[in-house]
Amino acid sequence: MRRTEAPSDRTPIPSVARKLTLARAIVDWERLWPSLWPALMMLAIFFGIALLGLPSAIGSLTGGWGQLALLVGFAAAFLWIVRRGVVAWQPANDADAARRLEHDSALAHRPVSSQTDRPAGADRDPVAQALWTAHRQRQEASLSGLRVAAPEPVMARLDRFGTRSLAGLVLIAGVAVAAPDPLGRMAEAFHVTLTPLVETPAPTFDVWINPPAYTGRPPMMLARAGQPVAGVAGKPNGHDPRSSANTPKRLAVPTGSVLLAKVNGGTGAPLLAFATRGGETVKPFEKVAEQAHQIETPITEGTALSIRQNRTELAAWTITVLPDLQPTVAFAEPPQATERAALMIHYTASDDYGLTAVEARIRLLNPEGKPTADDPLVLSLALPGNGLEAADAKDYHDLTPHPWAGQTVDISLLARDEAGQEGVSEPVRMILPERQFQHPVARAIIEQRKRLLTEPHEKTDIAEVLMSLAARPQHYYDDIVTFLSLRVAAGRLVISESSIELIANVQSLLWDTALRIEDGEMSLAARELRELERRLMEMLAQDNPDQQALEQLMEELKQAIDKYLKAMMEQMQQQLQLGDPQQAQDIDPRQMIERKDLMDMVDRARELMKSGAKDAARQLLSQLREMMENLRAGRPQPMSPEQQAAQEMMRQLQELAEQQQRLMDDTYKAHQEGFQREGRDQQMGQMPGQPREHRPGQRSGQQGQAGDGTPQGADRSGRQSRPDQGQITPEALAQMQERLRRQLGDFMRKLGEGLGQIPQPFGEAERAMKDAADALGRAQPGDAVGPQGDAVERLQDGAQALAEAMRQNQQANGGAAPDPNAQGLNHDDQRRDPLRDRPNSQGYANDNGGIEIPGESDLLRARRIFDELRRRSGDRQRPETELNYIERLLKRF
Repeated sequence: MRRTEAPSDRTPIPSVARKLTLARAIVDWERLWPSLWPALMMLAIFFGIALLGLPSAIGSLTGGWGQLALLVGFAAAFLWIVRRGVVAWQPANDADAARRLEHDSALAHRPVSSQTDRPAGADRDPVAQALWTAHRQRQEASLSGLRVAAPEPVMARLDRFGTRSLAGLVLIAGVAVAAPDPLGRMAEAFHVTLTPLVETPAPTFDVWINPPAYTGRPPMMLARAGQPVAGVAGKPNGHDPRSSANTPKRLAVPTGSVLLAKVNGGTGAPLLAFATRGGETVKPFEKVAEQAHQIETPITEGTALSIRQNRTELAAWTITVLPDLQPTVAFAEPPQATERAALMIHYTASDDYGLTAVEARIRLLNPEGKPTADDPLVLSLALPGNGLEAADAKDYHDLTPHPWAGQTVDISLLARDEAGQEGVSEPVRMILPERQFQHPVARAIIEQRKRLLTEPHEKTDIAEVLMSLAARPQHYYDDIVTFLSLRVAAGRLVISESSIELIANVQSLLWDTALRIEDGEMSLAARELRELERRLMEMLAQDNPDQQALEQLMEELKQAIDKYLKAMMEQMQQQLQLGDPQQAQDIDPRQMIERKDLMDMVDRARELMKSGAKDAARQLLSQLREMMENLRAGRPQPMSPEQQAAQEMMRQLQELAEQQQRLMDDTYKAHQEGFQREGRDQQMGQMPGQPREHRPGQRSGQQGQAGDGTPQGADRSGRQSRPDQGQITPEALAQMQERLRRQLGDFMRKLGEGLGQIPQPFGEAERAMKDAADALGRAQPGDAVGPQGDAVERLQDGAQALAEAMRQNQQANGGAAPDPNAQGLNHDDQRRDPLRDRPNSQGYANDNGGIEIPGESDLLRARRIFDELRRRSGDRQRPETELNYIERLLKRF
């Protein structure tokens, strides 16, 4: 019968138990590791190739099937290796742990294993029990030096060829390559997209960049159908990487541009990569259809961009993002007052992509020269055109009614661009223009107006002063309007409670009353004229102005000019009545401005607006505005005999130019009638070159001359007349042209006798007239229009040269050169020259802000083009593409 051992005898001592537990774990590890290391090595290899992008690359080449097979193969192999290791592994028991502990401690006689031994029959034999106890004590004494050694290396025995090093290298390489986005690489390895095993079309892509609209730059096409666009450098896929043409060049891209790219074909979702100084930003394309992707993203920074698909770079470009610089603005000259006490601001401004607004900000200064707490006065300055990159312009503002008139202020300019950026100039200090009234009643009214601003609590006393002024109508020409205005202003001050609105209304009424007494209707007419000019300039600055409203404003502008000139003439007549009436005789017309010249400028601006040249119309109106500002009433100066002779020569030249202009219009009309007649002949079956039969009642000599031998279209005085009825022939036009050429020759001969020299433009005009006459002699009126236009322009140039030569001749002879600042209804003689279509170097319009105002010949040429387009649009035999193109051009007209 087997004995039962006491539990106390089978339990090892605590220190030995701990060592046994550690030894058992080491034995388990040494048995488990040979089963685990193949699975771990396989995991390392898989993670390495996944981070390297091998699975997704295989999937892109095989439509996802190769990637799926790779994943399944790795998973099956891993599970098989793990299963084999688990089945082969046997956990260690107490005996295995004891033997490992005894082996590591180099103990003889197995003292650890004998801790659980018990001799048979020792409990009945005291001697045996004593011997056993002594034996146990000796064994426990030998256990004091127990130790557990580290696990024994077994890899050298298990992996004799060092394949574990290869797995480690693959893993390290994968981690290094996928460092920017390791999780993304792993996700791609497990993302399988299965496609049919058919040939996938090669990817094609279109890439372009749209700069912001305010830059005015066209879109930049970088690639079309996978190939770089001519003139745009890039690095397309498939080029030799060693080729110099494959090196991406730098593209200048405005900040805020939008990149649009489309990729068709290929496998996988394309990626757009931006390289910046801080790293790389990757954005995925959006899928819009099967095998079609696109992306739209703004470009605000970056040094390079590339398109990738399946780890393959399709194209790359090196870019430079151009910043949008702030606009600059400065005074071209210090602000100053005009003759009518208006504030003239002449400024220059520029921006890299175009200006949208220029303002003047005025700050009131205290006696110490420091800005006050009052809000600045903001004046909007007119630009000579829309979206100009550089502007040089003048603007006028009447600030005499403002309470700050006569005060010291700081004026600074502010320019703004489309992006909202602002540039500010250095401030300029000046005293705002103040109106100096001469009439005593007007001065008294202005004095009470100032008191109303500084002493509003004394409004009752101010009302009494106004009533006393109104009670003496003989002092202000018995004007009933002035009387009523003074009574109304006084009544408002007495009856109404004091308020800011009341003070402002009464001040405005008193100002208008003082102006009426001082200038009559002229100042009020000038204010109305300025307001209309401002409204016109603002409306022309709009993208799509209302044409009907523009026409209405142009009519109102002509009426305002008439009203202003009438008021100025009345004032000048009053001043002449106070002086010597003889001074009104022999006035130099070059010091006078004619109403016709002003109305012609308004009509010219209207034609420019109709033709779509809004910027040129704005510039012409700006010139008109400056002319009106420079006008002033005064006593005109008598004209010397030399000036009278020079004026007569200028008059003859002007008349000659007008006759040439009318002849050019008649020639163009004859050319158009020839086109229409040719079309009718073709419809009636008549060949274009066949002679036409005479109509009933037409004499054989009617085509060339009248009964007295005078060419048709010319009167007996030689002045050309435009025939309103009948048909004018090329022969008659040729005779008219030859007559004008002879008149110019006579004029040049007299000019040479008087000045000793003939300006070169007159010789060029004479040759142009000869070419036109030759073309008309060949019955080719279409070929004569161009030379006739050149003749008109050369006559204009000759008028400018003649005026300059006369001025230099008078100065050389000690005479007085024409003074553009002489009193009268004046302005610079170059300004009022009706022969000039373009601004001159010494006139008021020496800078058009980069805008060329079309001349009369340019407008005529545009009209010819328009008529020709209309004629071609009616020819349905032309190709469809040409007809569509002509239709688009006509829409622009």
